[in-house]
Parts: sequence; structure tokens; C-alpha cells
Amino acid sequence: MSRHLLIVLLDGASRAEIHAAVDPQGDGLLSIYVVAPAHVGPLEWLATDEGRAQREAGARVLEAEWLLADAGEVSGDAGEADPVLAVEDALRLFPADEIAVVGRGDLDASLLTSLRSFGLPVTWTGLALGPATLRSRERGIVRTLVSGRSMATPFVAFVGSNLGFLLLAVVASLLAALVVWLAGLFS
Repeated sequence: MSRHLLIVLLDGASRAEIHAAVDPQGDGLLSIYVVAPAHVGPLEWLATDEGRAQREAGARVLEAEWLLADAGEVSGDAGEADPVLAVEDALRLFPADEIAVVGRGDLDASLLTSLRSFGLPVTWTGLALGPATLRSRERGIVRTLVSGRSMATPFVAFVGSNLGFLLLAVVASLLAALVVWLAGLFS
């Protein structure tokens, strides 16, 4: 019987943690698919310039493929910035039996809940399960809005851009008032 393992590489996954995620169980063929979510910064996201982040994620995937070459059949690809969206895309290409999350730091409880919604067992290596906090829920909401999975994304983008334009208009008006005041002061 073959086993299909989807590995999600998060921040700072070490070689030992990547190897620990592939725990050999049984005698069957192990098929592994590695997905590394791209790390897109706010400016890159606003400019829709995710090329560099995709290349870096692709390099992390290649390194993991090389490390796991002796464990079984390994393939992978760079994923979207949202780990849940990256897993969703990977599951369209790879019929996983299990999801293994590898990285360092705290595993966001809302991320874990979202990954479990795919109906597959989820394990993690190198991560400590962090408590569900207000900040983690906020991150989950922001991640959902930024990825476009929320029905509110267009509304938030519309309101956000209009507030930005309003702020720009207020700053320009204050600057113009300052120039007029200074001109009146020196004349």
C-alpha cells in the first residue's frame, strides 16, 4: 500500500525537522509532495510582485526534495502566500493521505483548524501549538482577506483604497493651507 504525504514548509524548517516529518510507517511506497508558501511582504502584495518570493519558496522546495530523495518519490512546488491556499492548490495535484507541517516557532491554532478542514490528518514537526489568541484570529482574518477567499475582500479593498485617497487629500489640503499661510506671513 502506498502512502501519500503532503509536507507544508513554513519558516525556518531545518533538515532534521524535514526528515522527522517523514516517519516511515509500514512497508508501502512513500510518495511525498512538498509545498512551500511564498513569503510575500506587504509592499510586494500591494504591487502584486510575488516573483522573488515564489523563487525563494521554489528553492526551499528543491532543497527539501533533495533532502528527502532517499525517502521515496518526491516532488513539489512553491505555493501561494496563504498556507491554506497553497495546500488547497497542492491537493488538486496530489492526492494526499496526510498533511505534515514543518517549521519553527508557534503553529497558529486558526491555521491548524483551517488545514484540518480538508479532512486529512495533520501532524507538525518543529512547531509548538500556540494558543488561540485574539492576534492569531486577526492573522487568520487578514490571511483570508488577502488571499481573496473572503466575500468581504472586494469591499475591504474598496473601503481601504478610498480611505487612502481621503488621507492623501487631507494631507495635500493641509500642505496647501500651510503654503498659503506662509505666503501671507512673508508678504
